[in-house]
Amino acid sequence: MAFLHGIEHLNIQSDFQPVNYPVTAVIGLVGTADSLFMSKVGGWEANVVYLCSSEKDDAKFGKKGTIPESLKAIRMQASRRGSALVFVVAVCDDQLTPVTAQMIVGTVSSTGQRTGLELFATILGQYGYEPMILIAPHFSSMSGVRDKLQAMSAEKEVMAYIDTPDNMTFTQALTSRGTTGEFANLDEGQKLLFPHFLVANPLYVDDTTTPTEPKTISQPMSAFMAGLRAKVDLEKGWHVSSSNHRVYGVDGMDVNLVFSLGDTAAETNRLNAVGITTAVSMFGNGIVEWGNYTTGFPGNQSPEAFESVRRTRAIMKRAIEQACIPFIDRPLNQANIDSIRNTVNQFLNGLMGRNIIVFGKCLYRKESNPVGQLALGHITFDIEWTPAIPMQRLTFTYKIDLNQLSNLA
Repeated sequence: MAFLHGIEHLNIQSDFQPVNYPVTAVIGLVGTADSLFMSKVGGWEANVVYLCSSEKDDAKFGKKGTIPESLKAIRMQASRRGSALVFVVAVCDDQLTPVTAQMIVGTVSSTGQRTGLELFATILGQYGYEPMILIAPHFSSMSGVRDKLQAMSAEKEVMAYIDTPDNMTFTQALTSRGTTGEFANLDEGQKLLFPHFLVANPLYVDDTTTPTEPKTISQPMSAFMAGLRAKVDLEKGWHVSSSNHRVYGVDGMDVNLVFSLGDTAAETNRLNAVGITTAVSMFGNGIVEWGNYTTGFPGNQSPEAFESVRRTRAIMKRAIEQACIPFIDRPLNQANIDSIRNTVNQFLNGLMGRNIIVFGKCLYRKESNPVGQLALGHITFDIEWTPAIPMQRLTFTYKIDLNQLSNLA
C-alpha cells in the first residue's frame, strides 16, 4: 500500500440492497373504442398501447365500445389513494362487426409489428412495469381469447379475469367447470366470473318513452372486479383478498343467486366450490365480490389456489428480482453471498413486520450449491415463506355447561 501521511476516504458497499415494491394496481385492457374518436386529435389509433391513469386519459376512447364501458367500470372502484393504471389497446372501432377472437389475440409480423394482446409483450421494456391483471370484457369467453389470456398469465405469472358468456345460466356455469366443460382447463392464473352485473342504462329516460329502453343492461364482471382488485391493492395491500369488498356502480346481477353464509348448498357456495368467483348482495354492505379461489381450485387445493397467495408470491418474485440485478456478474465470494441473503431477508422481514406474510426467510444451503454448480457461476438461494391465507370459513362451537348453574346465589 502506498505511504500516506494524511486522510483518505474509502467507499464501502452496503451489505444489502434496498428492495422496492413493484407497481401492482395495473390492468391490461383490450377491446373496441368509439369510432368518432378514432385518429382524431387527442383520440386513439388501433393497435397502439396507451397508458390511462384517469378519466382525462380515458376520454380519448370516447363513449361507445367495450373500452369506454370498461374504463368507466374501473374508475367507479377508485380508491382514496388513487385509481388503477390501465394499459389499453383498441383493436378496432365499435362499428365493426363481428370482432373476431384473432383480432383480440393479435399477431406478430415478420418485422416485429404487434397487434392486440401481443402488444402487451412490449410494455415492461417501455414503462418498467406491466399489467398484473388482464381483461378483455365481452371477448374473454371466446375460446381463442381465453387460451391466449391463459398462456399470458402463465408466462408472466399475472392474473387473467375471464367472463362467462352472455345469458349463461347457473347450471351451465357449474357444468362449464366439469371435465368436458368449456372452462374445465383453466388454472391458477385465471379467475372465472359469473354472472354478469346489471348497470344503469344510459339510454333509459322513463317507462313511457317509445321505444322503451330497459332501466338496466347487462355488463360482464371483469372490468369491475379488476378495478376492485386495484382498489384493494392501493388501500389494503396486494396480500388482501378482494372477496367481501363492495363493488360500486352496479344495481344487481342478471342471474338471481341464493346466498347464505351457513348453507353449503347455497348457489353462491356451489359456484365457489368449483372455482367460480361471483357476487352477492350483502345486507347493509351492498353488492360484494364473493370467492377467494382461482380456477386452479378444486383440482389444486393448496394455498397456491388462492388468488391473494398467488399474487403475493408473484409480487415477491418481482421485487426480489429487481433488487438483485446489481449482484449479477459480481465475484462469487462470501461477501456477495451474504449481501444477497441479507437483501432478501431484509425484504422478507419487512413483509412480516407489515403482516403481509406470516413468515419468510432466505437461506444459502451448501447442499443446494454443489461445487460443480458454483464453478459455473450458478448460485441457489432457498426462500421459505408462509402466506397470509384468507380466512374464508369461520366455525364457532357451542357447548351448554350445566355446571355453572351451581354458581347461582
